[in-house]
Amino acid sequence: MKILLALDDNPRAVEQALLIARGRGAVLNALFVIDATWEMFTGHDWLSGCNARIGFLEYMLSQEEEAAVLALKTYKEQVAGIAGELLTVTGDVVDEIRKEAGKDYDLLVMSNPFTRGLEIMRDPVAKVARKLPCDLLLVRHAAKREESS
Repeated sequence: MKILLALDDNPRAVEQALLIARGRGAVLNALFVIDATWEMFTGHDWLSGCNARIGFLEYMLSQEEEAAVLALKTYKEQVAGIAGELLTVTGDVVDEIRKEAGKDYDLLVMSNPFTRGLEIMRDPVAKVARKLPCDLLLVRHAAKREESS
């Protein structure tokens, strides 16, 4: 069995992918996509009139890279003893997940909602699931406890 884990900030998705991989003796590849669609989202500098766009894009790239480092570090700490690779690519989050999932995987594990880059504002799960060549396991984020007053 070959499993793909789409990494975001949901530790439950990692836990579920690891549980399945260990239980089935599966290969587990984890994919982190650095979102490269911010440029399309922001439009052109002539719209802002102050050349603020390039500064924003540089800031977002640094945020994406920091998120990648944190996600990969956290994943590496938990994956000991499981065969597989850690993949990092830059591009459109949905496109890159679908492209990788098309490489003979049996299962894709991802968060619902999926929170990577601009996908926070979109519906990436529906886009990824459309014409997906493997099974899909969606893992909800942990419910936040209500604080007692």
